[in-house]
This record gives sequence, structure tokens and C-alpha cells, in this order.
Amino acid sequence: MALQPMKKLYLCFLWHMHQPYYKNPYTQTFEMPWVFLHAIKDYYEMPWHVSRYEKIKTTFNLVPSLIKQLKEYIQDPDSCYLIKTFKKAVESLTEEEKNYVLDISFNANLNTMIKPFERYYQLYLKKHSSTAKFTHQELADLQVLFLLSWTGNYLRENNEFVKNLSNKKAGFTHQDKVDLINQLTQFLKEIIPFYQKLQSDRKIEVSTTPYYHPIIPLLIDLTSAKESLPNIILPKVKVNFKDDAELQVKNAISFYQEIFESKPSGFWPSESSISNDTLKLFSQYNIKWTASDEDILFNSLGNKNLENLYKVYKYEGVYLFFRDKYLSDAIGFRYQNLDEKQAVKDFITRLKYIHEKVDFNPVVSVILDGENAWEFYKNNGKDFFDSLYTELSNQDWIEVITFSQVLKKDIVVENLNSVKAGSWIYGNFSTWIGHPEKNTAWEYLSQAKQVLESEKENENYKKAKEYLLIAQGSDWFWWYGDDHFNHYADRFDLLFRLNLQKVYEKLGKDIPTNLLKPIKKLYKQLILRQPTGYIKPVIDGYVSNYYEWLHSGEVDLKFDLSSMTFDTILEKLYYGYDEENLYLRLDGKVESITDKGYKLKVSILATCEMDFTFPLQSTLYENNGLKACSKKVIEIAIPLKLFSCRNFDLSFTVLENDKIIEKLPVYSVLNIDISQDFTYDWIV
Repeated sequence: MALQPMKKLYLCFLWHMHQPYYKNPYTQTFEMPWVFLHAIKDYYEMPWHVSRYEKIKTTFNLVPSLIKQLKEYIQDPDSCYLIKTFKKAVESLTEEEKNYVLDISFNANLNTMIKPFERYYQLYLKKHSSTAKFTHQELADLQVLFLLSWTGNYLRENNEFVKNLSNKKAGFTHQDKVDLINQLTQFLKEIIPFYQKLQSDRKIEVSTTPYYHPIIPLLIDLTSAKESLPNIILPKVKVNFKDDAELQVKNAISFYQEIFESKPSGFWPSESSISNDTLKLFSQYNIKWTASDEDILFNSLGNKNLENLYKVYKYEGVYLFFRDKYLSDAIGFRYQNLDEKQAVKDFITRLKYIHEKVDFNPVVSVILDGENAWEFYKNNGKDFFDSLYTELSNQDWIEVITFSQVLKKDIVVENLNSVKAGSWIYGNFSTWIGHPEKNTAWEYLSQAKQVLESEKENENYKKAKEYLLIAQGSDWFWWYGDDHFNHYADRFDLLFRLNLQKVYEKLGKDIPTNLLKPIKKLYKQLILRQPTGYIKPVIDGYVSNYYEWLHSGEVDLKFDLSSMTFDTILEKLYYGYDEENLYLRLDGKVESITDKGYKLKVSILATCEMDFTFPLQSTLYENNGLKACSKKVIEIAIPLKLFSCRNFDLSFTVLENDKIIEKLPVYSVLNIDISQDFTYDWIV
């Protein structure tokens, strides 16, 4: 009598590696450093953990926008603002750069990344308990320790320079810092070849995602959001993005083929977002398998029978896996607070329960971000993974396997007649659409798409299209609204709008005013100080006395250049008013342009839309009541009788022979309110 084969539990891990496209399209600078920092901490380390265990095979999902950025870092590391700033000697840092260093360099987990370095923790305590300025040595130590805190275990164990520098503990030199940066940027070259080798060895499977990580169901049909939320308020759009959805998929396949010399078998849809039309699109491009969240399965089946979660499904020829939410979220959010042995015991116990409960070979899909959780684990998760992969290897009833490999096993596959559109967040799309800010972003995207598609014969159409595709990434919409907080939310807002601005610029079109204003309402203000009383300065190009601009408002015109390195002519605006005039004073490198034929355009944008253009000259300029003079500073008086409103947006453009030299603010506009009555506060 033949023995019955042992019932197996097939465990499929998918580690999702993703970053949005952080490069500023105007400066070609990486605004935020997360690609670089996770590259030295996680992108090599995660497959390295797998490579050390013979019985462990897993799937890694690499988003094209991430790989693209890794390649660009390798070509030009200095295109990252963090790297370029950190390479400077601390003695030569500007105040703005010092503030950046002090802000970014404590962006590390206190318990797992800062406290393990005694000197780093001392600097942390100083930052949070003292008003004393950091010395040059302290700044140098801070930068080096920040980078060391972000290096993963592979580097700490295998890179002699990193090991020696870590042992030095403090008193780092400028050369130490530069050498460390060079070591880390050289290491970036090893990451993608490592994935290529492991996939070639059938140790891992690499899947991918639509190119810039958009929410494909929404691109195909915005009304799909109503399948799970019938009462959601949708944006007012005049176009659909169905062709872009196909392009995001097509471009991802082409890019993957370029990197891995084969077509991908699997697609992890951005944010686990699927719909019937999304699956049909994947089928059209011969995607073998995809995956989503258990909420989507239960919504689609109309019941929450857990046994169904451990089957594989098929729709339009595409195999579907659905993640176990508890087990996935346990690794992502719960186990970090447990001893690793206790955490792994819980994980195995739950797998055992699944194995015993069903009468078939269950397929358990554990899918989560492969980069963000580990900074909350001690030792960047290495102790946890050593314990997890060891214990899994010792269970003869468990096989840890990739998604393509499991399809060759004796598993249950059922047809799925339809799926209810949704994502792995609440089983719907409310994270990306429905809130006024999110809807505004969709409407701006729609407007840009409408203009773009009317310009198909334009020689720059394809270049403009690329910026539109970047702006479709899910991360921009994630940070709009009030459901998530991020210290850098204004940067995400800025990058979204800059990419749309670039669409218009490439097509030779005027950039709509609305794209110059932040969508995100909770953002840092340009205005440093509001007016506190009436002013009446003499328009002579000088700050004649202390009291002349005492009650004025103050604005940092370089606000939206906070992570840029290029200089501007205009730097600060002081503004105020009395009962007759609006007064403006512009500080900066004014003397360098006075009497050189330059002009200044002052744009008033609101219901009282006006432009005033006048020469920057040292003699008093007067026209229709407007007065201006440019010497040490630029001083301007504009009669209030010309205004039909007291709240308006303001921007400045410096021109040379009608050629724009600079516009400030660069990516935004300044909202000015001059409605307050200071009559009874005014002391002459």
C-alpha cells in the first residue's frame, strides 16, 4: 500500500521594495535620500539573509522607479542633496545646510539606531535638551554616525572600513566622512547584480510593479473606487488614464527585461490594488501571477471563510494569491516589540494551526514592505531573520517557496468570477482618492493629461508624457489629506506639482497658476512674520532707519529652495501697507543687477490679477502712482486704489531683455493678506 504524501504548507514570502521617484525635474537633484539610505541598509541585506539559508526561497518585488534611481545614484552620487551636502567640510556649510544636517541626521530610530552608538545618543540628547550650537566636530561626528546607523549588518560584518570606523566611535575627520560616503556609494553597484545572481540560481524570484507605482484600477477607471465605497466623492475629471495604465505596465515589463534578461512572471500591483480590468490588463501582457490582500478576496467572495485564504485563484488566466493580513502585519508591526524567539514561536504556531485546520496543501502568502520595518527591530532585524529562517528550515511540514515555484505543486486552484476593486488599505481606495486634497491632485493630473494629449504632434510629447507618468505614482496621493503624517509631506506635494509643471514646460505651455500653490494645507509657511502695524517707508532703495520697516511682514523667498544648492538674486521680502499703498522691499544681491538693464515683474494673482513691470534702476521710477527704486535694496510702493481685493497671491520675476533670469518663489506663490486695520495702533 502506497504511503500518502505528507501534507505540506507552502509559505510564500514577498518582500516589496519600493520608493517613489524623488528626483526634482528642474534641478535633477534627489530631494529625499531614502533610496540611498535603504540601499545601504536593506536592499542588499534582505536577499543576503535568504542567501544564507539553503531551504529558504522567497520572492522580492522590485519597483522600476526604485531600480531606475539606484542606477542614477551609481552614475552620479552627488545628484543626491544629502550626499552632496555631507561631502562638504562642516566649516564651509551655510546656516541653511547646517539646519538641514541637524534635521536629517536625527532621522533614525532612537532605540535601535541612535542609542547603540554612545556618541550619537549624546548628540541626540544635546539636540533635544540644549540651545547651544553644535561645534564643527560635533557636526562631523553626527554626519558619520548617522550614516553608520543606516548601514546594514552585511556592511558592518564584511566591509573593513565600516568596521574600523564604527570602532573609532567619535572624533571623526572630514576625510573619514568622505571615505565612508565613497565606500557606501561604491557598494550600490553590488545590489542589482546580487538579485540577478540569486534569481539565476533559483534562490529567489524577482517580480515587479507598474513602472512608477500608480494605482492601476484608478487609472483605468476612477469610478472603480465606488465598488467598495459607493458614497465616495470622486474628483471632477474630463479624461481617463486607461492608456497610461497600459503604458505603466508595458514600460515595467520592458525595463525588467532589460535588467533581468527575461520577462517577469509575477506582478505585485501597487498598494495591492486590483480590479477586474486590472487583471485583464495583466493577462493581456502575459503576467502569470499577481497578488493582493485578504480583504479583497473576502469582499469578492462575500464571506470571510479563512480556509479560502489559503487557496490559489485564477481570473482571466492570471493566478491570484491573497496575503494573510495577520501574519504579514505581525512581521511589519507587532514582532518588533517581542523577543525574536517569542515572535518566531508565535509565527510557527499560527502556521501550524492553518496546516492542521485545512484538508489540502495550504498556500500561505506573507507580503509586506521589505524595507521599512527593520529599523524598528534591534540589529536591523538580523536576529529575527536568523531565528525565523532557522526555525522554518527545521519544519519538515513547511516549504518556503516562491510564487512561481508553488504553482508547480499539488495545490488547490479555483476560478474567481469577479473581484471587488480595492487595495490592501481598508480594502478600498480612500487613501488615494476622495479627500478634497487627493481629489484636487487628480484634477490637476487630469488637466495636464488633457493638455498633453492635445499635443501629440509636439516634438517633446514623449518627454512631457514621462513627467505625467511620474506624477501618477501612489505616494504623492498617500500624503495628501489628513490620514497620514510625514515630516516631509510638503516635499512630496512639491515633487508632484513640479512634475506636472514640467509637462506644461516641455510642451511650451504656460504653467497654470494653481500648480504654483501647495495642495497640502498642513505645510511650512513662506511667511516668517505677519505685519504688525502700518508702515510708510521712503522709496529710495535704502533702509533709511530702523523704524522704516519695523512693523512689516517678513518672507523667505527661498523657502521652496530649502534643499537646493543654486544661488538666487532675491532672497527676502519685507511687506507692509498703510491706508494708501502696499509697500514691498526685496533684499539680496540687488546691487549686482541695478542699472544693468534688468526689469522686475511683480505679479498679483487673485480676483485683482495685475502685473507691474519696471526697470531696476537707482533713480526713482514713477508710473501711474507706482514708485520703485533699486540701490542696496529694491523698494516699491503700489497704490491700493489699483486693488479690488486685499488678499492675493504674489510672485516676482527678474527679466533681462524679456528673458527670465529667476522667478521667486520658484515653485510656489506667496499669499498676502493686507486686510487688517491698524488705524488705532499706528504711532507716527
